[in-house]
Amino acid sequence: MAVALTEPAIARAVRIAVETGQRQELADRGHRGLWLRIGKSGTRTWALRARAPAGSIQVVVLGHHPAMGLAEARRAATRKLVEVREGIAEVPSARPTDTLAAVLDLYTAQRGRDLKSWPHSRKRVERVFADLLGRPVHALTTIELQLAADKYPARQSAAFAVRTLRPVLRWAAKRGLAPAGLWAVDQPVTVQRRDRALDLPELGRLLPHLDDSVHGKLLRFLLLTLARLGEASSARWGDIGLEQGLWTIPDTKSGEPHAVPLSRQALALLAAIRPQDADSRALVFATRTGAPLGNWDRATKRLHALTGTAGWHRHDLRRTGATLLGELGTEPHVIEAALNHVSIHSRLAATYNKSRYREPVAAALQRLADLLDRAASSGAEVVSLRRAT
Repeated sequence: MAVALTEPAIARAVRIAVETGQRQELADRGHRGLWLRIGKSGTRTWALRARAPAGSIQVVVLGHHPAMGLAEARRAATRKLVEVREGIAEVPSARPTDTLAAVLDLYTAQRGRDLKSWPHSRKRVERVFADLLGRPVHALTTIELQLAADKYPARQSAAFAVRTLRPVLRWAAKRGLAPAGLWAVDQPVTVQRRDRALDLPELGRLLPHLDDSVHGKLLRFLLLTLARLGEASSARWGDIGLEQGLWTIPDTKSGEPHAVPLSRQALALLAAIRPQDADSRALVFATRTGAPLGNWDRATKRLHALTGTAGWHRHDLRRTGATLLGELGTEPHVIEAALNHVSIHSRLAATYNKSRYREPVAAALQRLADLLDRAASSGAEVVSLRRAT
């Protein structure tokens, strides 16, 4: 949503970004296409979104705030907009003095914008290497990057950030934007394929504590819908049809919108948290300021301690729900459809059968929600799956 950009508005957004650890973006109401991107560490980058003659959307980095003020950014955006529309805009380039944050901006403009996972991946990089974002890239060393990754407390997140940053630095080095070999950073921990699924006694201890916080409510929503954390975190009230009993995810990993049938329990959860004057653009699960939820590691560890459970991650709840559906006798293709996997049949069958089995998925998610209710009411007692069916 475009806002009236002022220095106080920018300062307020910087404070929110630093306090919540969530990137902020401010679109300028005074100049269409101009926006200010604010990183977790408070770095501020002016950019312009404009449509080229061929129809593609280009993102052009204009400069950095406060070195470039609002008035100067608007003038630069006006000039660059004409160049983009006439097809003569130059590809952004970096100087030897440009920072790691500036190189990330250039990568975003030239490569990252075509990668669906890039916004999420970039956030991880900014979180792990926050202390180095303001440093000129040519002054950075592999040792500094390695130490930053090694000291980050969430080792899996640090490993993910390293895997994301490596290709960026290789790309930058080939263009003379970063020293050769700067990318050679080791992951702090080897990432292993996860297969953790919570059992019913663990769920019996966990579920009663999920109503204590917004983080918990979102985790309950994950269990009820089998959605991915990123999909639920970015859900907006305009995507929710309470009367129709559907949640439409407009942007998914499969590249197609996904309609999730909502169980009675999921609808009750949403109805309980929906503000009376909910803005259709507002996030369903958000902080008090309306920003996306952060601090997931802390929230998860708190639930571990409260419930006497351990070793599970947010994404494991999706696997847990799918496993329970299997134990309930749900057919595999229905589970795959509920998970919104691209392929739910063999390759040949998928050529002819395009059904996503909405009605069987709705029935399966309702059975899952009823089973979770029984698990919550029984506490740590084992709930018989045979009885649940």
